Amino acid sequence: MKIVDLEEKENDESIYRLILEANRINKNCILLREVVLKDEAQYKDTKSRNCWVQNEILYRDDLLWVFFNEHLQMKLIQKVHDQSFIDHFEILRTMKIIKRYYYWSSMWKTIDWYIRNCYICQRSKTSWNKFNELLHSLLILKQQWKNIVMNFIIDLSFLKGKNVILTVICRLTKKRHYISCSTDDEEITAEKTAELMLQ
Repeated sequence: MKIVDLEEKENDESIYRLILEANRINKNCILLREVVLKDEAQYKDTKSRNCWVQNEILYRDDLLWVFFNEHLQMKLIQKVHDQSFIDHFEILRTMKIIKRYYYWSSMWKTIDWYIRNCYICQRSKTSWNKFNELLHSLLILKQQWKNIVMNFIIDLSFLKGKNVILTVICRLTKKRHYISCSTDDEEITAEKTAELMLQ
């Protein structure tokens, strides 16, 4: 697909237009465009190699150059990586998709940084960190209700003035107690939780 066709194919054209505008007005991009247009031999071994200009827009190897604008680079990565209808792409897949149409120096570094700091990826994907320690088994419990797990089920519809359920589970026997309570626009503190359990 040619770059000129990209604007028609894009669902969200705002990022594409912002990149085009930044490409037109960026001082470094203007200087590099002038070098490319003059075709000066002494610059052929620098960044201007494989560059060309069309409609005052700088391209490199048929890719639109996102020139020294971290904000636009992050918006572009976010658009490709954070798609709600599918799982977040890993680094290589995100890189391949962006590299079809766009270019900037140190793309891999920028995309890698973004994905390694993606909150959803950190929470949902397995860590392949080689420094993780071995798993340890939990202690074997000997007495009922000595070790418990508590959880609040919140935002329920009101029934008899109650809209929250406190679940208390014994980790040894898996027996459960359900305690209904209400928030009344107040947070349930540790003291209130202890009072509910002693009722």
